[in-house]
Amino acid sequence: MAACSPVNYSGVSSEVFESLKQELQSKGFEIPGTAGVINGPLGIAIEYSWDQANETLFTQVTEKSFFVSCSQINDQLSSVINKYTA
Repeated sequence: MAACSPVNYSGVSSEVFESLKQELQSKGFEIPGTAGVINGPLGIAIEYSWDQANETLFTQVTEKSFFVSCSQINDQLSSVINKYTA
């Protein structure tokens, strides 16, 4: 499957990033640090990089099942991030 468009989030402080990691881990996604690839259920792989100094988070879905769309995955990520940044 083709990669999805990248998404950048701002306002991702240390506290937000830690909360995000904990929530995603509870949903079956392992977060291996501040940058890397998150592998989760349904064949989903998300490349990410968190810039602590600028409080930004880059994400890009690089693999996914045809059962889920890019927008579904990005909407879920946005929902979790917005819960902690809003």
